[in-house]
Amino acid sequence: MEKAGAAFEKALASLPESVDLYLLHASYNLKLHRLEAAKSELAKLSFMNEDPKVQVLKADITVQEGNYNAAATRYQHIIEKNRTWDNLSRLAYLQAKLGDFDDADRLYQEAEEGISAKDMRSFAWVELQRGYLALSQGQYDAAWNHYRQADQAYSGYWLTQEYMAEWLGAQRNFDTASAFYRQIMACTQRPELYHALGDLYLFMGKPKLAAPWHDKALTVYLDSARRGEVQYYHHLASLYADARLDGAQAVKWARKDIQLRQNATTRDALAWALFRDGQYPAALDEIKKALSYNWQDAHLFFHAAMIHLAAGQTEEGKRYLQKAVSINPHYDTFHVHR
Repeated sequence: MEKAGAAFEKALASLPESVDLYLLHASYNLKLHRLEAAKSELAKLSFMNEDPKVQVLKADITVQEGNYNAAATRYQHIIEKNRTWDNLSRLAYLQAKLGDFDDADRLYQEAEEGISAKDMRSFAWVELQRGYLALSQGQYDAAWNHYRQADQAYSGYWLTQEYMAEWLGAQRNFDTASAFYRQIMACTQRPELYHALGDLYLFMGKPKLAAPWHDKALTVYLDSARRGEVQYYHHLASLYADARLDGAQAVKWARKDIQLRQNATTRDALAWALFRDGQYPAALDEIKKALSYNWQDAHLFFHAAMIHLAAGQTEEGKRYLQKAVSINPHYDTFHVHR
């Protein structure tokens, strides 16, 4: 990240009028959850407000800010003029999170049809999204079929192996899942992989095996935060909440994340951190805010169930647990924090 940042500074200094460079920098900042920096880059391109690339990035920012319906409307308007596979995929993701799973898969399928045979990596990526959509509903066979399609389309793609590892863990095929994670680490040293392997061992009931992997992830996350980077705040909140069971630290990082972007996932993370810290009334207030976004996610509803039960609202707790089951009957199996 430091090298990438330095490269951007050098490029922007030597090419101060490059539109494509500003768009790339805005996209880069957005992926790292630097919303204000992304907005600043786009402000320099105000003369291009009607350009589809600018419109897409603005819609992406709207998603991160939790204005999901507005973002969906923006994507639909963009697609009317620029029906590309990546724009269709953006809308598909939102439709899935808002509960229209069938329409989401239809959009993903249409996205695939628009991908050139020369761009099989993009095809594989969309197949992975379709697989994950199926997995999030407990449809294991359908998920695996999509993952296999992705692997056949673009063999050796590390991201496919990561999704397969999660699927194997959910199927309790732990030895193969852990082997997959170790293979992927030979290709990429992403701390999220250390985190995932630690979570897998923890799910297996082997905390001693989990600890060193969580330690490796935590070291990278904290080093990144010390450098002023923000992209791992949500991972820190998750690791402290579910692996370390340190509610106070989980709250600390969840609050930092929510200062950057207020949406269903950041509010859910803060609610869960407050729950882990024993602050049940505050957790209840926060989970209600998370639920107000109408995000249809089994893990969000599971968190809502546990928080309501802890706050003494038994009937509401049971209701949210039923909602989690209705979306994914296997919501309580192994899954990766994404």
